[in-house]
Amino acid sequence: MKKLFILLLFGMVALGSCERDDICIDEITPRLIIRFYDYDNQTETKNIKQLSVKIIGTENDSLLFSGTDSIFIPLKTTENSTQYVLTVDSNSITELNRDTITVNYTPDAVFIGRSCGYKSVFNNTTYTPVTDKNMWIQKIQKITEQIENETTAHVKIFH
Repeated sequence: MKKLFILLLFGMVALGSCERDDICIDEITPRLIIRFYDYDNQTETKNIKQLSVKIIGTENDSLLFSGTDSIFIPLKTTENSTQYVLTVDSNSITELNRDTITVNYTPDAVFIGRSCGYKSVFNNTTYTPVTDKNMWIQKIQKITEQIENETTAHVKIFH
């Protein structure tokens, strides 16, 4: 009887000390979604044949995109701005055309839950192109003031 009691007590302690598995299924820090449009017909999206995106101030290689009308690119969560160099026709060294865009924002850490921790939300976004004489970007139009998810585009670029 004593052995049975000790075994039951041990079993209850063992089962009571188990912790449920927490798996993060909530959204994570959103990336910036840029959608490309035709400058001459501003309601129509327009694919970019070859695009390279370099994030200034990081040691990461360029992000490469091909034949797409929208891209997802990360923002710096510990700073108030991220600067990108967007290069079109990046597979041809003789026809490179680089434009630089600075995205300014106010990052805000939002607690999601115990399993996910925090994610960043970016408020008060502004988009500023660095102008030069050979810009392929004709116009930038902000769609939303806040970047909090990846469900829709945040900015339109006309080219």
